[in-house]
Parts: sequence; C-alpha cells; structure tokens
Amino acid sequence: MSWIKAFLLIFCLLLGCADLVTTNVILDLGMGELNPFMRLAQTWFGVWWLIPKLGLTFLVTWLLWRSKNVYNVALVVAFCSTPVLNNLILIVAGTS
Repeated sequence: MSWIKAFLLIFCLLLGCADLVTTNVILDLGMGELNPFMRLAQTWFGVWWLIPKLGLTFLVTWLLWRSKNVYNVALVVAFCSTPVLNNLILIVAGTS
C-alpha cells in the first residue's frame, strides 16, 4: 500500500471522528441531525447512536482500503469531509 493511500485512510477515520464530535456539539446547541439515517439511529439507539455512526466510518474505510485506485479513494475521502464542514458552518452560525 502506498503512503498516500495510508494517509487517506487515516484521514477518513479522523473525518468520521470529527463528524461525530461536531454532531454532538450541534446536538448540545439544541439543533438536530439533518441526516435522516442518523436521526433514525439516534431515535432507536439513544446515546448509543455513535455505534452505527462509527461502524459506518469503519465500513467506508475498509472498502477504501480494498480499492486499487488511489484517485477514487481521494474522491471519497473528500466527499466524507463535507458533513464535517457543514457541521462547522452550523456551529458557527448557531453560536453567533
């Protein structure tokens, strides 16, 4: 495995954790989850909703690890950054 792919996989895991943290901040601010699947997970699992969230992160990382095309891996990792960026925008807007 190339060091670029390894970096992208680690970054994917970090983005999943950052999404979890920023989502918790949004929930603490009184706002809600926009993703209907995660909203359903929050309803069903309560405080344990982070298990399916992290499980999905590990599944995506495992699938990316199996990919042969580093450019596709980079594209998916870039796509995984959008929820974190959106959450940060919501946090800034919610605290202003």
